[in-house]
Amino acid sequence: MPRKWIRTIAGLIILLMFSGCVMRLAYNTLDFWISYYLSDYVSLNSSQERTFDAELDKALAIHRRQELPKLHQLILELQADLVKPLTFSQVREYHDKFTVIGKDSVNLFATPLAVMLRQLDDLQMAQMNSKIESYIDELRQEREILTTKQKVSKRAKALHKAAGNWTGSLTSKQKALLAELAGYQVEMEPVFFTFWNQFLRDWRYLTKNRGKADFEAQLSQVLQRLVAFENSDVQLEINFYLNRRFDLMRRLSNSLDDKQRRYLDGRLTEIRKEVAVLINQ
Repeated sequence: MPRKWIRTIAGLIILLMFSGCVMRLAYNTLDFWISYYLSDYVSLNSSQERTFDAELDKALAIHRRQELPKLHQLILELQADLVKPLTFSQVREYHDKFTVIGKDSVNLFATPLAVMLRQLDDLQMAQMNSKIESYIDELRQEREILTTKQKVSKRAKALHKAAGNWTGSLTSKQKALLAELAGYQVEMEPVFFTFWNQFLRDWRYLTKNRGKADFEAQLSQVLQRLVAFENSDVQLEINFYLNRRFDLMRRLSNSLDDKQRRYLDGRLTEIRKEVAVLINQ
């Protein structure tokens, strides 16, 4: 499954990265963007496109009615807790709560995806799997030519930019914390690739047996494990990484000054209001 598409249909929490009318535009045109990303991996005929679009519209309507209110309430809770620095337990709890929303979203979008996959002939399915595997191979090759120092530096810059969008500015101490997180993530790279390889094995097995009665349920479970970052082969390593990340986020929360907290609260208020508008559109 292409990472871009997974992040679009499964991680609708990505909407938190948008603000104002941009967020509304992004959400209201998800049907277009999902189909757009899909076209990079497989060519559907007109009948397949119509069926997929119809099923996708149904899933999006349910998501708007069922999942967006959960997201709105969770942002409200987060704002109330962010008045004070978050504890380790709170950071972990919010991670779990947002993950649940992501899994619930995946469960909804598994239906149109399963319908579409069942309609693919063997040639189309082979085309799709080849593109997915090529994407992962290209990503691995891109990473292999970088030194560990280059990987950490590149990742740290990305984290600095993302965090700055939420806090307005970063202190040298906060940048150092994010560089530490970048180091954790680079250290975990072999585990991340193991995670993806296992997903690809599950995906190939599922798509090969897409005519089975329980295909949609199995597909939903695999995608939910992907969103939740669950893999029995490397779960101990993943849990260790997550705990380190939770602790770092706790320290980052403790490092925010009043101005940064106001900025963060303003961004969350903006997003929460836009979610409310989406719910009622």
